[in-house]
Amino acid sequence: LALLLGGLAAALFGFVVGLPSLRLKGDYLAIVTLGLGEVIRVFANNLTKYTSGPQGISGVTTAPVSLLDRLAGALSFPPEQFKLFFLYFLVLIVIAVVITVNVRLSRSNIGRAWVAIREDEIAAQAMGVPLVRTKIMAFATGASFAGVMGVIFAAKQQFISPESFTFFQSISVLTMVILGGMGNIAGVILGAAVVTLLNLSILTALSETLQAVPNFNSNLDPAKYNRLIFGAILVLMMLFRPEGLLPSARQKIMMHENDDTDPALDSLNDDGATGGALGTT
Repeated sequence: LALLLGGLAAALFGFVVGLPSLRLKGDYLAIVTLGLGEVIRVFANNLTKYTSGPQGISGVTTAPVSLLDRLAGALSFPPEQFKLFFLYFLVLIVIAVVITVNVRLSRSNIGRAWVAIREDEIAAQAMGVPLVRTKIMAFATGASFAGVMGVIFAAKQQFISPESFTFFQSISVLTMVILGGMGNIAGVILGAAVVTLLNLSILTALSETLQAVPNFNSNLDPAKYNRLIFGAILVLMMLFRPEGLLPSARQKIMMHENDDTDPALDSLNDDGATGGALGTT
């Protein structure tokens, strides 16, 4: 019930957030949505009557607690450890459902309409795609997935606060998508795994190794510069592999559509007179 209500509530807020940004696209759409995300976080941080502000809401429990306790006793598991196992497998099930729904959506009429709007709004509208309704559905659908996972996140943490959803969290998700490959579910999963391992395991292990070195300068601790490292990853990916590690076929073609041009034509275009004549022709 909580998963369903969380998804519906997030879809409603996705609809509200999507309304003022319907006429925007590209970088402007990204800036506005990121800005609205920060506005909502600050708003929740100051709405102390309902959200307890920065102190957050504590005492969130995993449901159903009594059933889990009985199952843990029957299986001779410590209750707290069994709840973590329960949440782990619940996350796997939810991820499988989300992937299945996204694959089905991508092959449906609404999925093809989303792709058409992403590529060219004017052409999509000329072909009869209703822009307003289709964009609102995109915002609401994406938000509903986030709402479902937010319920699981709150149950695992047993605490929820506006400070759990900072601007850097959005940048981390963006890094996962760009690194893995836009438009490909397998690529996004790969990007999420790489970024998570880099942030929680590789940088931490490297930091512990360097701290064991005599006379190591703590200001050079790699764990302190994770944002700088993520920024460098984004820049390098945009320079050398803008389509990501595992992109979709469409995205790969788009990113390299000008790579196979004829060198002879390029040399002609470099000459002023010939290039001008060729352009006129």
